[in-house]
Amino acid sequence: MKKIFSVVRVAVESHYIVIGLAFIVGLFYSEMVLWMANWSTFFLALIFFLSSLKIDLKEVKKFFSDIPLLLLVNIFALFILPIFVYYLFNLLWPSMAVAFLILSAMPVGMTAPLLAEISGGRQSMALVLTVTTSLLAPITVPLIIEVLAGASITVSFWDMFILLATVIYVPFILAQIVKKYWQGAINKTEHSFKYISVILLGLLVVVIVAKQSDIILGGFSNWLYIELLFAFFITLHIFGYFVVFWKKKKDRLTVSVCLTYMNFTLAIELVNNFFTEPNILIPVVFSVIPWAIIFIPFKYWANRLTLISTA
Repeated sequence: MKKIFSVVRVAVESHYIVIGLAFIVGLFYSEMVLWMANWSTFFLALIFFLSSLKIDLKEVKKFFSDIPLLLLVNIFALFILPIFVYYLFNLLWPSMAVAFLILSAMPVGMTAPLLAEISGGRQSMALVLTVTTSLLAPITVPLIIEVLAGASITVSFWDMFILLATVIYVPFILAQIVKKYWQGAINKTEHSFKYISVILLGLLVVVIVAKQSDIILGGFSNWLYIELLFAFFITLHIFGYFVVFWKKKKDRLTVSVCLTYMNFTLAIELVNNFFTEPNILIPVVFSVIPWAIIFIPFKYWANRLTLISTA
């Protein structure tokens, strides 16, 4: 029993394993899991709630030392980057322009502070960018999608705003209330939040993949999706590193991580609720693949860069 528990724990600790299993279950056992389809928004809201429990607003305030930099990165991440990506794809691959617009418009992912620390960046700066972009996202994401792609889609600003507010604002506010009155209980159970979040992410992926299993299976034959997604994530790393070229390496690595590792779970839930077109749904769902893989070579490159700069 101990060995079984140990194997399960290792599997849950790795989002790679969980996402991989979720893909397989969703694709090949879709009929068995579709009963969970109505719970996908709840799964995402709970992930945000658990992530928000680990955010100390008093600590976040301390890291607002470089307001111009924070403003620049927020504006770049939530406005300039999506606009650039949309028009570039509209020129080269117009059928996928909306999909990549959605991905590029997402706020910084909740794992960014950890990834920034691992790669040699500033965890504190990544935390602030995660909070600010996430709180702005319910307004900026519907706005940017409607302004840029409003003529080609039928999704309303308010429908998207309500969904995003439900999965971001409500869990965030509830988390701050819980923290105020039950901080002791949070401290005792915080170690389990990661495992629960990874399992919830797996369930979210299972449901979304299951709902579109036929489309996604057909999409595997089109390697263009995968190739463009990997190129997209690599480009985001490069853009992120050089967009604040005058800053120190730590800040540049942090911005690179924050711009690249967007909240793909939010993007997946958005397309799950409002889009059915394969050319939108498949790239967004498949973004999990480069999201999970690209960090490995990036971390190696960042470590090499550190060694060179200290040599």
